[in-house]
Amino acid sequence: MKKTIRWLSIPAISFVAICALVTSCAQLRPGEDPLVVRAEQTEAAAKSTFDLVLSVDHADRGFWRTNSPAFHAFAEWLRQPQVVRVTNVLPRASAMILSLNNIKGEYVFSKSYSNALVSAIAVLQSAATEANAWSIIITNRPAR
Repeated sequence: MKKTIRWLSIPAISFVAICALVTSCAQLRPGEDPLVVRAEQTEAAAKSTFDLVLSVDHADRGFWRTNSPAFHAFAEWLRQPQVVRVTNVLPRASAMILSLNNIKGEYVFSKSYSNALVSAIAVLQSAATEANAWSIIITNRPAR
């Protein structure tokens, strides 16, 4: 009887390690705002996840377009140009991270718009969760 072993690629293992470090249950230092810390954790995790998904798709767009159109469509959604601060255009992935960072800065400065910060965290976390699901799917080899 032949054993089959599922193989995880290095990027998938790296991503799992990064997520474990970023979302660990470390205690807050005195004076740290939990909402700001959560925003920073979300930014870091989303950036690494988006980078992985976009780099895998970019490496062979034709393959992903034909063999996994849903994954390719998600990567293209992350690449869609978005107007940021009236004069700049960034890919959606970068625009979401920048938006959260800007709202976080406004929150730190005024301490009065926590609902906007919570909403921005939720939006970015949702996209990062979907990207994470795709990264797990696309970086695993099928059993032989």
